Amino acid sequence: MDVILRRLAGVLQYLKYNTPKHIHTELSALQYGDNIPVSLEEAEAKLREILHNDESLILRPLRIKAFNHRALIIYINGLTDKKSIEVNVLRPLMTEEPPEDFSYCTNKEIINSLINEYIQSLDCIVEASLNAMIEKLMEGATIILLEGEATAIIVNSIEWTTRGVTEPETEAVIRGPREGFTEDILTNITLLRRKIKSPKLTFESTSLGTYSKTCVTICYLDGIADTEIIKELKKRLAAIKIDTILESGYIEQFIEDYPLSPFPSIGNTEKPDVVIGKLMEGRIAVLCDGTPFVLLVPRLFVENIQVSEDYYTRSLYATTLRFLRVFALFISTTLPALYVSIQTFHHEIVPFRLFIALTAAREGIPFTSVVEALMMVCIFELLKEAGLRMPKAVGQAISIVGAIVLGQATVEAGIASPLMVIVIALTAISSFIIPALDGTIFFLRIAYLIAGSIMGFYGITLAIVVTLIHMCNIKSFGIHYLSAMIPIPQSGLKDSYIRAPLWSLFFDNTSVSSSGDENPTND
Repeated sequence: MDVILRRLAGVLQYLKYNTPKHIHTELSALQYGDNIPVSLEEAEAKLREILHNDESLILRPLRIKAFNHRALIIYINGLTDKKSIEVNVLRPLMTEEPPEDFSYCTNKEIINSLINEYIQSLDCIVEASLNAMIEKLMEGATIILLEGEATAIIVNSIEWTTRGVTEPETEAVIRGPREGFTEDILTNITLLRRKIKSPKLTFESTSLGTYSKTCVTICYLDGIADTEIIKELKKRLAAIKIDTILESGYIEQFIEDYPLSPFPSIGNTEKPDVVIGKLMEGRIAVLCDGTPFVLLVPRLFVENIQVSEDYYTRSLYATTLRFLRVFALFISTTLPALYVSIQTFHHEIVPFRLFIALTAAREGIPFTSVVEALMMVCIFELLKEAGLRMPKAVGQAISIVGAIVLGQATVEAGIASPLMVIVIALTAISSFIIPALDGTIFFLRIAYLIAGSIMGFYGITLAIVVTLIHMCNIKSFGIHYLSAMIPIPQSGLKDSYIRAPLWSLFFDNTSVSSSGDENPTND
């Protein structure tokens, strides 16, 4: 018993010191006290203690010339615009003469006068909480403290280096806008406002992360988005308890409906035009500071076979591409399983000469068909992962040369048949056509392959039926995952499997139900 207790104590000790600091489930809020010290010396000592004498903390004492009063200017070097501080704060406070009707006698009246007459900044507020003051300081604001006053003047002087608006890396564009979101949430909000110039475009912000205080903003069109979905999203966001939010993927894992499902129930994109199209359909966007990926809820399965360029090209061509994507989805998930089933169980369904060719191709292969297929699928995934993680120029060389060399070498060594290499190559090419389901396709490919190796076509059929039953039971924020596809409403045919001309996609807003059976202009 003692041995068990000691081992249990050791495990608890390991978990205590080895749990990642940014995913704690029991959080202690950052609290430094409620009141701002009235003495400038005490305030300076308190801030240096809180920030552990950080060299980037700048404390600049001065005397306000107009009122002959001591003050302290505080900011974080690297997060603020020094030129703005010098011109809009330091210069007025140290050079301006007192007003002719100078009769101020209290610090509060001095603060009001500084805000209304001296400090030249559009964004200037008064804060009495020490915690709120430190939070603003860490965001890049400039703090002004007066001797003998327990309130602070907070001046917006935030400035740091951000990446410019460029073409998105993960969503290639042939025809359409080439601008993508950046890591700066204000820039992303501006990109959306440029495309919808309506007061109904609503933004509501909050902060998540006990330590990071990451700004998270939800965006929707008032009157189009479902109010119940908005309330549910706010509820899920408010329930998130985490130390740090580094990317919108953190939020996605907390608010998704089925975390163990292989199908994503929350969408994401780097393109402002995609977000605007979804907002016009009643979706809600979740913007996270520090990442260019914007989340979209709710998510439907049909969106995986649709891209924004479908609406920028002629309807006939767009419809053809959608059917091609559906076919690619089928090929990428079932082709290896079909090949193994034919080799193992169903020889009679192929012509005799083709069967002889298949058998001859496998002559001398030491592995069964399923082992051969699993091995080749894993080799392809290794090559793809290596190409993604290596530097861009090197990664392309690894992907191309590695695939050619390994494919040729495995055939010559008798490890895999030439036909198996062709099957895996077709599967890989098809999977690239639907990047939104990359992880889902890999999971289904392995599951169907195992089912086909055990029961042949019957196993594949059973696995597909189980997959469809699972998809029918999935909901994304209360909306059925297969809405607009199964069952097929008459209006859903216009923009699901096919893409009807844009002039035929108009409909009455009042006819749209919250069940997601009808889609507006897109998807």
